[in-house]
Amino acid sequence: MKPIPGQLTIRQIKIYYKQYLGTCLPSGQALVPEYLPAVRPGLSALVPRYFKSIVARKRLLQPLCLCASVPLYLFIFNLLSLIFFLSSCDAPRQNPLDPENPNNHYHSLRGSIQTLSIPHHPVDRVAVVWPDQSLWTQSTEQGNFVLEMISPRDGWVYFRHEDYFEDSLFIPWQNQTTVTILNYLNALPKLDSLQIYSVILNRYPTLQTEQVVIRVKLTDHDNDTDSVLAVNRFVNSRHTLAYNVNDKWYQKTLSLYDLQVIKSEELVGHPFEIIVKDFFGRSYPAGAADIQRVLREEIVFISPSGNEVTSPQPVLTWQKYSTNFSFTLWLQVFTAEITPQLVWGKDQLESITISCTVDQPLPAGEYFWVVWASDEFGNRTRSKPASFKVE
Repeated sequence: MKPIPGQLTIRQIKIYYKQYLGTCLPSGQALVPEYLPAVRPGLSALVPRYFKSIVARKRLLQPLCLCASVPLYLFIFNLLSLIFFLSSCDAPRQNPLDPENPNNHYHSLRGSIQTLSIPHHPVDRVAVVWPDQSLWTQSTEQGNFVLEMISPRDGWVYFRHEDYFEDSLFIPWQNQTTVTILNYLNALPKLDSLQIYSVILNRYPTLQTEQVVIRVKLTDHDNDTDSVLAVNRFVNSRHTLAYNVNDKWYQKTLSLYDLQVIKSEELVGHPFEIIVKDFFGRSYPAGAADIQRVLREEIVFISPSGNEVTSPQPVLTWQKYSTNFSFTLWLQVFTAEITPQLVWGKDQLESITISCTVDQPLPAGEYFWVVWASDEFGNRTRSKPASFKVE
């Protein structure tokens, strides 16, 4: 039979069934007449018998109106409408991975991560780990995260970030398929500066007092630092640093007795670890440093000395301090009292300097002065004190 222009031929219907329904139409099968009322003679032989029950249940062929009188463009429009209808219908939730499936055996953990400090801010790039199933994800810029496909067994979730203390929460599912949490992370203290250096104080007649000074400056956004310790494993020492409210440094001056050594040189190359403890009992190794050098050689003063009478602006002189490393010099003048008071000082003098004039008049009284040398690591030595008078 010659097809009418603009209508489906039998060959076109066969191709459609083969491409979209995955089957060919063998001849000799009965067509479902109630859904193809205007079928051309001979077309009923193209529909397989086993398809009849599907058509009856799904009413698949009725919206398509597969008949000889349907134009091709209308047929395609009906086909697209059917696909949209099937994709948008509220079908049974039978997929075992579908979270809306009542028989779904998997759970999801959602949440947000923020800073402990106030005001709270979202924390991104936090590794969120569910170790029971080796699952993990990372928080977004908004601090949010989602962990899916979790078996409903109570367990711990861990939060890890290089700038924060590791934290964890216990998750009891309690017959819930989705649990939402909010967690606050405590920032690690940041080591801004660490100074560890040796000090040699020359005294009369030929004594030397040796010290080790440790100074630490921290930034703690959560303001929960409880204590700062300096630990030297070589000499098995552990000392708590005191906080100076004036300069905001943690510091400690240790003697040879405190460190249980005979000479400061024994400590060279053996690091002091800085351990920060917070109010929650957590410890964090903030950094480490060691003594690089001990300036054992003494700086020798020349004048004034021996309670010599000078002008209000005396000239201080000393012997050239010769070493094989770079250093700077500085001067100090103190009152000769039971509790000496610093009245004048000068720092950052070049290493070749051997004299300096006190550039402000000193009141009448008794004084003493010292000269210091310091290397690039802060290790230092001080001369014996030299006395003088201003009348």
